[in-house]
Amino acid sequence: MKTRTIALAGILFLLATAPVPTALAQTAVPVQVSTVQVQVDGKIYLAHSVLEHQTLYGITKAYRVTEDDLYAANPLLKEKGLQAGTTILVPVAETQAPAFREHTVLWYEDLDDIASQYGVSAQEIMEANGMKTKKVTKRQVLRIPVKGGNWQPAQTPAPAVNTAVNEPAVPTLGETAVPVTGEQVIAQETEKPEENAEGGIFDWITGKGSVEMALLMPFNAAGKASETNMDFYSGVLMALRDLEAEGFKATINVYDLQDGVPTGFELSKNDFILGPVSAKDLTTVLERTGGRTPVISPLDQRAAELADSFGGFIQAPSPTDSQYADLAAWAAADARPTDRIILVTEKLSSGSTAPAIGVREALLAAGTTFEGVSWTAAEGRSLPSSLTSRLTKGGVNRIIVASEKESFVGDMVRNLGILLGKGYKIAMYAPSRVRTFETVDGSAYHQNELHISSPYFADYEAEQVRKFVRSYRALYRTEPSQFAFQGYDLTRYFAGLCVKYGNRWTRALSSTTGSGLHTDFRFEQTRSGSFRNTGIRRIIYNTDYSTELVR
Repeated sequence: MKTRTIALAGILFLLATAPVPTALAQTAVPVQVSTVQVQVDGKIYLAHSVLEHQTLYGITKAYRVTEDDLYAANPLLKEKGLQAGTTILVPVAETQAPAFREHTVLWYEDLDDIASQYGVSAQEIMEANGMKTKKVTKRQVLRIPVKGGNWQPAQTPAPAVNTAVNEPAVPTLGETAVPVTGEQVIAQETEKPEENAEGGIFDWITGKGSVEMALLMPFNAAGKASETNMDFYSGVLMALRDLEAEGFKATINVYDLQDGVPTGFELSKNDFILGPVSAKDLTTVLERTGGRTPVISPLDQRAAELADSFGGFIQAPSPTDSQYADLAAWAAADARPTDRIILVTEKLSSGSTAPAIGVREALLAAGTTFEGVSWTAAEGRSLPSSLTSRLTKGGVNRIIVASEKESFVGDMVRNLGILLGKGYKIAMYAPSRVRTFETVDGSAYHQNELHISSPYFADYEAEQVRKFVRSYRALYRTEPSQFAFQGYDLTRYFAGLCVKYGNRWTRALSSTTGSGLHTDFRFEQTRSGSFRNTGIRRIIYNTDYSTELVR
């Protein structure tokens, strides 16, 4: 099938960037050769992120290609010129570039030993890997120059980060998600078995040090491109760039679902498949892969039901029942003997009752003592006596508003404000969707100490998040959306597992937790052999008008 992979990789960053001012382009910035690969119509290209003050001449020299090669790979380049913050495709110059082979350092080797093995000098190895000293460490992957051969970019680790460019530091997503340094990537020596979180043992799985992934999204590149999906893709590319800087090798095969779903054979070449979004498209991909290649649902919480029907399926967004269960468990854990837990639901003739049912079942399953109150939206416009009769002034009234209806929640928030004025202590608990309600005054959430169980939350006070935001702004000239965060977190987490554990990385999934910039990962396996993420973040709206991530 036609793989419209991209014009997307080539034009994504052209959408919201400006040309480098001519006056500033006088001083060229050294070019770091990328190893992030994309496949376009069967050809392999390297994705190069253009930095400010880099020149077309410098890029052609670094990659050993001609300007005509770049123009052919990037049709808009000649028209718009080279722009800082954009990504361009660079054809692999197999006949011009030097060749390299890989060597994984053993515990007893030093650089001189390795150089002697391959008939090259230690200095040549240092130059090929951007090393400033001869120091090497166990399991470090080195590229060894091979004179007279052809370069294979899929086999080479990333060169050292260019220290001449002042770029933001790379955020780390947690010890269990991605190895901290490239030295921990490939294990070729005998290791003892690892214990998982439940105390069981699985055999050590040899890591591979490289990842090939497929991204399937309805980009609609030939028409009006989807901003949501483009944001997600931007986050994916950011993650691949950061993995490359840490010494990992990544190949991404991007498919626009506007052209249809790829064949099962094409998809089977990947270590994992990220996307599509909708349950319908996910079903098609799962049927074509037959459970042989893991398929990750990236955005739609409603797709969680597929985990019961297909093997090889991974639901990344935590389903709503996990959120409701966590909300109930949180209120129960916070409650003291003098407190009251009150579940407030709406009497509905139509509409969703999922929050009410989900929270109630979770409270009952946990054996939590609570009071239940229910009324219609019209009754809730005044302070219902059914609520006031159940309140206590001897402790905190922990009120779970189990509704995702904006008008009902708005009335409830107003009523809680009245109760605060009457001297009652209130702590409100509600589903994460209430954060999006435009008619509810946000300050009222703080006054009522709103507690939210959410599948997503980025703490902008955290240094790792700040670094990501600064880097994203510098590269794309815009602010990252929640979809950019999600694309970044999913790619870092799953690519990291694949690098660390190899082709059987899913065996470690249920025993490996991770914390991203925006998402927590805690997977449970279903009877069909698929996985659901139950990771939830707890957020409190404090009375001092701060917002706190407590887990």
